[in-house]
Amino acid sequence: MTELLGLVFSPWTEKARWALDVRRVPYTFRHYQPMIGEPALRLKLRRLRGRVTVPVLTTDDGRVLTDSADIARWADGRGEGPALFPAEHEAEIARLVALSERALDAGRALTLSRMLADDEALAEMTPPPIRRRLGPLAPRLGALGIRRTLRKYDGHRTDGAAHQRTLVSALDEIRAALARQAPAEDAPRTLLGRFTFADIAMAQALVGVEPPAELKLGPAGRRCWSDPELRERYADLTAWRDALYRAFRAR
Repeated sequence: MTELLGLVFSPWTEKARWALDVRRVPYTFRHYQPMIGEPALRLKLRRLRGRVTVPVLTTDDGRVLTDSADIARWADGRGEGPALFPAEHEAEIARLVALSERALDAGRALTLSRMLADDEALAEMTPPPIRRRLGPLAPRLGALGIRRTLRKYDGHRTDGAAHQRTLVSALDEIRAALARQAPAEDAPRTLLGRFTFADIAMAQALVGVEPPAELKLGPAGRRCWSDPELRERYADLTAWRDALYRAFRAR
């Protein structure tokens, strides 16, 4: 059967899972363990050097897809449900997906920097069996993983103010796009007048404001992902995101 390898707390994985689920494509989900699982992932991808990351979808015919948008496109050609990439919106979907990636990259850099100052969040990043064995040393292992991730995605190379501006710019774009759409009586507004992968992608841009309940984060991790000032400033957008989940995401 088709298998999705990903992280239960990752918005990138959530984009892929949402696309598969809304198209009702059957698959098995397997949780990826960072660092520990990397050698096996490199073998799967036949990539001994360079960056490897999840989500990774292995299809029932042996294809391997390594990007959430590619996974969504694959799902769009199978199953049933709303078309995620309607031809008339291809260019705008591509633009919004790219914007969501920039917002997510910025949110990740801000979050990981906050985690480095939060021992509870660092301990949560350590697998529970190892955390129990390490006890008070668990945050040190978590910090090693966080710094490694920051280096992996170059999040340490840009100051926090620049990341904040990138995230805010994307949030303002969501607000403007929604304002251009007429409200519907029985469904939330969508970015392009119908539900597409652009909505899935941009909904995840709000993880850096306040994560949705669907992401399996511990209390400290959820605290580090959240930004109280942005949460208040963009409460309308988190409400929109939550309405999208209720309307289009099976629980």
